[in-house]
Amino acid sequence: MKTLIRIGLAAWLLASSLAHAQSQIGPAPDIGAGKKRAAACFACHNGDGISKIPGTPHLAGQERSYLESALRAYRDGQTRQNATMNAMAKPLSDRDIANIAAYYSLQTRMNNGQTAAQAMETIERIRPVGVAVAEAPALTAAPSSGTKAATVGRSGEAVYNAACMACHTSGAAGAPKLGDKAAWSPRIGQGGATLVQHALQGFKGMPAKGGCSNCSDAEIKAAVEYLTAKAK
Repeated sequence: MKTLIRIGLAAWLLASSLAHAQSQIGPAPDIGAGKKRAAACFACHNGDGISKIPGTPHLAGQERSYLESALRAYRDGQTRQNATMNAMAKPLSDRDIANIAAYYSLQTRMNNGQTAAQAMETIERIRPVGVAVAEAPALTAAPSSGTKAATVGRSGEAVYNAACMACHTSGAAGAPKLGDKAAWSPRIGQGGATLVQHALQGFKGMPAKGGCSNCSDAEIKAAVEYLTAKAK
């Protein structure tokens, strides 16, 4: 009789442990949903998880548990404090965080098992400071009289599509959506110079230049003008 009781108790404990483990594991993450939800992250971290902005960490191939922990810490606004990341993470649900973390954790790994992020960091660390020039560059002819030399930058729409769309289409981190007159009206009322300054220097949840490190000031100004024109 005692043996039967022990067996029954052991079976109950095993079943309870399995049920608890299953509840902790939860449903498998949705990688496709993670990619869609991470669209707002692409401006800084890129879709492949390899950031092109100095000081912004690479996310490709990072451990899923680490990414989940970091996003939760940014979401609570206390454990990790960064104005941009706190604003981006605040509306994320636990499911969103699991999906985003899974998406970035599965990005490119090299043949040697090294993540693309680690490879990029190694390349950046050993990159030579200077470059030797074997020959003097060829001289270019000066522009003829009456010819005005000019560098043509990208249009406001092109800059918007490349760097601004992720947030200003979805409304991530409180960004006013493209064409939303009600949201843009008070901002336009501040004046174009103020809006351009905010875009160049960063404002609230928006990083400097919207995360577009290779955009010129003129291109950012053109993007602001494109956005405001669509809201008038």
